[in-house]
Amino acid sequence: MPHTLGSDFLERALCRLEANQLQFKNYYPVRNQNKVNDTFDFLISHDERFIYKKNNLSSSHFQKLLEDDKTFSSFANILNGNFFSPPMKNHICRGFDLEEDGSYKMKFLHGFRLDLLDTYSLDKVEATEIREQCQILLDNLSKANANKIFFGDWAMHNLIYCLSEKSIFNVDLEGFITYRPIPEWADFPIVASWLNDTMNQLESIISGL
Repeated sequence: MPHTLGSDFLERALCRLEANQLQFKNYYPVRNQNKVNDTFDFLISHDERFIYKKNNLSSSHFQKLLEDDKTFSSFANILNGNFFSPPMKNHICRGFDLEEDGSYKMKFLHGFRLDLLDTYSLDKVEATEIREQCQILLDNLSKANANKIFFGDWAMHNLIYCLSEKSIFNVDLEGFITYRPIPEWADFPIVASWLNDTMNQLESIISGL
């Protein structure tokens, strides 16, 4: 999904204008059993185009990170995408309307969450498309790791195959603050193993097993 500085700025401005005119309601995504807690409460616009991630102040670690002006500025650049370099940048969604407590809004990506693939009725075409994008993601993250710029929380519950873009995106923008440096239990070899397991799962659907 190519972006230019101008197009990014205009897109964020348009999203901000549209989101500020909408009403939001509570949204409860399927909880991943391996996730300890949720730093944010989720709200979704009534037209299901935007997500509002509202900091519930449950994470003292996240709050302390944001107290540092440099970290807060970095978070703003994470949301607008300026913090990243290709090819990893191509797999990270954008956010906008960053608030002082770290709350923010983002587009709601309609698609398939990679940790929930067994809950969808995927056909062979869909499974093939997602598998191809998993391989592209793995290749790009491998390049980022080789260039020593790999960080963030790339757990499968944070990865969405977006139907409109036909690509996989990381929707956990705060993870690029809290997972820097990245912990050993979620470093690139671990993420690579998760993606390979996901591709094997998709291969079973494709082959009809």
